[in-house]
Amino acid sequence: MEWTDGRGATDRPCQRVGVVTVTEFARQPLDRPDPAGMRLATVLLPGGVAPGRDWHDVLPLDDRVALVIGQVPRQPTKDIAEAVVERLRGALTTQLLQGRGPAEAVLALHRYAGYAPEAAGTTLCLAVFEPETRSLRCATAGHPGVLLISRDGWVRQLIGSRGGPLASGYPDLGGETVETVGQEEIVLQYSIELGRCHPDAGLERAVVSLVAERGPDPRALCERLTASCPPDIGDAVAFAFTPSARSNRPFALSVPAEPAKLSLLRKELTAWLTASGVSEEDTFAFVLAVGEAASNSVEHGYDNGRDGGLVTVTAEAGGSGAIRITVSDNGRWRYPPVADHSRGRGLLIMRESMDEVLVHRGEHGTVVTLFKRPSRAPSNGRQDPGGYELSVAKVGEVVRVEVSGELPAASAPALRRGLLTAARGGVFPLQLDLSGVAGDVEGLVLALFSVADAASAAGRPLVLAAPRTSSVRDALATAGLHRIATVTDALEPAR
Repeated sequence: MEWTDGRGATDRPCQRVGVVTVTEFARQPLDRPDPAGMRLATVLLPGGVAPGRDWHDVLPLDDRVALVIGQVPRQPTKDIAEAVVERLRGALTTQLLQGRGPAEAVLALHRYAGYAPEAAGTTLCLAVFEPETRSLRCATAGHPGVLLISRDGWVRQLIGSRGGPLASGYPDLGGETVETVGQEEIVLQYSIELGRCHPDAGLERAVVSLVAERGPDPRALCERLTASCPPDIGDAVAFAFTPSARSNRPFALSVPAEPAKLSLLRKELTAWLTASGVSEEDTFAFVLAVGEAASNSVEHGYDNGRDGGLVTVTAEAGGSGAIRITVSDNGRWRYPPVADHSRGRGLLIMRESMDEVLVHRGEHGTVVTLFKRPSRAPSNGRQDPGGYELSVAKVGEVVRVEVSGELPAASAPALRRGLLTAARGGVFPLQLDLSGVAGDVEGLVLALFSVADAASAAGRPLVLAAPRTSSVRDALATAGLHRIATVTDALEPAR
């Protein structure tokens, strides 16, 4: 199955799970959701030598997962080393998103390093796993290949295409070796420093002993291997994974459009999401959003079940772990009155729970599409840098909001929530007076795209008012917001 979020390559169709700097790591496993089709552990033991040189990433793509561990040469400063890592990461990600295999991608990095002397000498191991077929391919540049360890004690090293460090030596352009990872096998990818912690083939003996003792447990393997490293080395990194028995089947269920039947829908959807490897946090978000969409169908499409009919829910998982769900009915949508402030919360909840919410209302019914990527590590709470004010008022049949102050990029999430709350998730017509906005407007532009999408989906386009010669008006035009919202010099006087 192959599908993306439809936004294109510029909207980050892959998610970076690994990070590179010691300050972003603790000596503990990274608490990240597993990519689809694998049970993954990633552990780092920060060292005291040359921080910032290490490169380790997990990149879930549409139908593959790429894992890379490497190290750049010593640089004059830590900041320069991290900048080299970021450039290499961007070059590699571009190759992978174009469908290149490991050998082609590493060859491209060899060529890139030939034009970027600071990257010459970088070592890396790139492994690409396809969950659907359980196939694994590898390419290396001056770095050990991955190890495949079976429960009965067999160890084989997957070298694949290999060569010396980037822009040095001669890259092997031979055919890639493709291995099928057994359901009871574990794959280990490790940094050069971790290998040095287990000299004289000690690493292979250690992994065989542990797998025989604990079975294919990626977390236990990574923690045991890094625990024996001394502090006077560089970062010791270990990735380990086993294929997971996740459900790849799509979900489809139709229930009568009656409030009492929605509990069955929630129960069945929860079971499918759990079998598909979705985290508990994301499962709660999906069940909440689907419950709101289904309740809207019952209440607004079928008049609380008195019209009869069905509510149909379908769901599918992409290779990157993202989930897309549709909730559809054949009823006729009834808009709530603007004066009823108790309505419109359902769409607001859906938009706050999901990455994307699309609503299509036609003569044959309503279709709500919900899309969400796997959650990242929990944040320390929502942050709102302040610096702006919202003044909300009802004017006739619309909601008007005066926005004033500065809106840097960090203010976008809170501003988006505030505007969606005022519009009840896009149900009520919304007009914004932006004449009081000054200074930084990046957060305003970021928030307005989501709000304009919500308003457009509800059939009530967003209206933005900003003086023609203002910096805000210039920012709206540069971002192209006039294509999805109505931009005017000033709002019409209230009547």
